[in-house]
Amino acid sequence: MSVLQYSSAKHGPVTLITIGGSLDAETSPKFHAKIKGEIEKGAKRIVCNLERLDYIASAGLGVLISANDELSKQGGEIRLSAMNEKIIKIFKLLGFINLFKIFENDQKAIDSF
Repeated sequence: MSVLQYSSAKHGPVTLITIGGSLDAETSPKFHAKIKGEIEKGAKRIVCNLERLDYIASAGLGVLISANDELSKQGGEIRLSAMNEKIIKIFKLLGFINLFKIFENDQKAIDSF
């Protein structure tokens, strides 16, 4: 069974979401519901910290892309921070590295808005 850890915190107008574990076909629906909930609560600027993410499958990438598309319609955006080497390799391999603005840490991502 896949495990997904998720937490969110507000940093002024930015919502910081920390994701850990595995974001795959099994856990993606739960993550989708969580991030959709943040957007419905008014979040327009979201930083996703992926430092503790062990694995991301195409289903997880799909959730990030879908949420980013939804936010862009509202003038918002998702930015990614603290990606570990394993996750960076997956993003590069699948050609998703240029779809998001990626920062080395949360503060730089938050300050970039």
